[in-house]
Amino acid sequence: MLGYIDLYFADESGFTLQPYVPYAWQKKKETHRVFARRSPHRLNVFGLMSLDNQLTVYHREKAIDGEFIKDSLDAFSKKPPTKPRVIVLDNGPVHHAKIIKDRLAEWEAVDLHLFYLPTYSPHLNPIEILWRLCKYKWLTSVHYKSWSTLKKAILAIFRGFGSIYRINFENLVLKNSISNVKSNSG
Repeated sequence: MLGYIDLYFADESGFTLQPYVPYAWQKKKETHRVFARRSPHRLNVFGLMSLDNQLTVYHREKAIDGEFIKDSLDAFSKKPPTKPRVIVLDNGPVHHAKIIKDRLAEWEAVDLHLFYLPTYSPHLNPIEILWRLCKYKWLTSVHYKSWSTLKKAILAIFRGFGSIYRINFENLVLKNSISNVKSNSG
């Protein structure tokens, strides 16, 4: 990578006491039941992640709205930049809220730029890998015993991201670098 910018991928996600179990196995003629938990608790997060495993997360238990995204980006913009920062977002309505658009010039003045992915392309946003690993790999059934246990585990994952919890983006970066070289030389 050339290193002209600091590139971050941003998105929001939510965590509840309802475990994420995409599938399960059982023997023939056996029935296993997993009852859904009803809980008012939900940890909503807005994360900004770089491909070198740097992560900044803003969280709250209320719903995420444009004001929360704006406040999060304001806080992120106050971090001293070493080079221009580009934040890649999907086209969720909250990312296009008027309160966000009204702030664009101020963020650009401090070298913080928003870049929107094409519609219907979550596969182009690597932070989706982080959310998937949190929900399906790093959080285990032990973490779902209580709301305080789950919240503590989620926040520990975020604090440990980059050291204890890592994602190897090398293949993703290499694949895109090779594609870029081929398209420029062809």
